[in-house]
Amino acid sequence: MEKAPAIDDLRALLEKQLRALERSEQGVRDGADVEDLHRFRVATRRSRALIRASRPLIRDQLSGLDRELRWLGGASGPVRELDVLIDHLRSVVDELDPDQAGGETIISSLERERLQQREILVRAVASERYRELLTRFRDALPSLKAVDDDVELGHLAEDELKRLRAAYDELEPDSPDDELHAVRIKAKHARYSAELAAQTGDESLTALAESLRDLQDLIGTHQDAVVAEERVRALSNDDSRVAVGRIVELERQRRRHVRADLGTAWKRVERSARKAFGNEG
Repeated sequence: MEKAPAIDDLRALLEKQLRALERSEQGVRDGADVEDLHRFRVATRRSRALIRASRPLIRDQLSGLDRELRWLGGASGPVRELDVLIDHLRSVVDELDPDQAGGETIISSLERERLQQREILVRAVASERYRELLTRFRDALPSLKAVDDDVELGHLAEDELKRLRAAYDELEPDSPDDELHAVRIKAKHARYSAELAAQTGDESLTALAESLRDLQDLIGTHQDAVVAEERVRALSNDDSRVAVGRIVELERQRRRHVRADLGTAWKRVERSARKAFGNEG
């Protein structure tokens, strides 16, 4: 069977993200299941990552859509981040006896903030701007064209991996948290680029995308711990100070565990990369 052109692979993946946005929209409005917002956020982020990864192929054809997706990400991000944080802190606070009450005051404050952020999100999803975003997304796909037919998706994925590798190689055991977070962002770009390239049917690229997802998730746990510490410190008061101290220590422990596991996760990425691209890194 003749291989589908790269532009068709890109179009198919973007179409999948558009459908995911549309399917999860009502759940985002209702707010009954946090996973609806999660799926909505993933589709938004993945769409932007695909647009970025395919820029050598399509140039600026989707730059306007990318700007609107960035706006949508800004509207949905705070609620999702609070969902993750509150869910995590509930499990932590449950183990804080006799300091559980102080932890509950922190969670209550975050839940009030979440209600405020949800109002902003619901207004955004109900807005004309969001409706126009969906229309622009839907209309852009049939007319999407390859500006350079010589662009190969595998090469794009390899370029993203090289950027990730360069950032990872700069890390030290005590590198600042923001440098580790920057590696996570590059891992996300490399992952979505590998997923796009895997549309060709190359199973080694699928395996690479999976190893990059694991790396991204691991560093994401580190970033979640960084954010959790910052947020509970900011909400500390006389009633919660002891609980905050215990939470901070647990979050720092979580960060140490991630840093200890980072090398193993990276080795899996490099093994997958050798199979996908036949290089030693």
